[in-house]
Amino acid sequence: MIQAAFFDIDGTLLDHTDGKSVFPKSTAAALAALQRKGVKVFVSTGRAPAMLDSVRGLSPSIRELFPFDGFATFNGQLVLERDGTVIHRMSHDPENIRKLIPLAQKEQFPCFVLEEVESFPLTDHPSIRQHYQWMGIPFPPFYDAARLSQHPVIQFNIYMPLEKAVPLLAPLEGIEVTSSGGDILDVIPKGGGKETGLNAVIQHYGYQRENTIAFGDGINDIRMLQWAGTGVAMGNAPDSVKEAADFVTSAVSDNGIRNALLHLGILEKSDFLP
Repeated sequence: MIQAAFFDIDGTLLDHTDGKSVFPKSTAAALAALQRKGVKVFVSTGRAPAMLDSVRGLSPSIRELFPFDGFATFNGQLVLERDGTVIHRMSHDPENIRKLIPLAQKEQFPCFVLEEVESFPLTDHPSIRQHYQWMGIPFPPFYDAARLSQHPVIQFNIYMPLEKAVPLLAPLEGIEVTSSGGDILDVIPKGGGKETGLNAVIQHYGYQRENTIAFGDGINDIRMLQWAGTGVAMGNAPDSVKEAADFVTSAVSDNGIRNALLHLGILEKSDFLP
């Protein structure tokens, strides 16, 4: 019996084909059917909480699209119930952020840091400005390290290929680099990851790992799919994600979530409202 279901956003809950952001009606109906059966429905994303309120081409916000039971954000480093209650929080070692600031400034690679609520650039770079514009968030002032004592950094993002980033970040200890795809890299504390957020959820509710299901399509979803009792890769996912999953469904644009839940017997057609 499934007790909790976890869903990545981009390419899983949302279809971004043709430059639009679409939440398929079949997905909304499937999530509602899960909740009627008593299943907790969580978002599991690399996005910060603030980025749930602004998605290009999407209205209303992700929070308003569906009454999710909670949100595992920052690749699992900050997990919130729907009312904002914190289930789990994991931040970077402040010493690593102190080392990161001069490193980014010296090497002039595009980088910004993300606190629980706010985010700040470390360097001025067109790609960072474009990212803020894409998120619909005004470009903020540059980061002041004096904030560290009161506002821990949950994650930082850099823009470059992974093979270039790993040696560049070698001076920093206790970090992991992940990505949903492409050259925007999410740098999280070592030992973190989406599966850590999922584990915090089941510990909070007293659920069993084998009674969870997770859906994803990105590289940063691989360990989550491997951790969950049932891991489902979307048909639009790259091969490495599909290979990590227990089941590969159709693409998000082809009712992928609904099709998987029916195929796996978690939902029946009779569970859907007419």
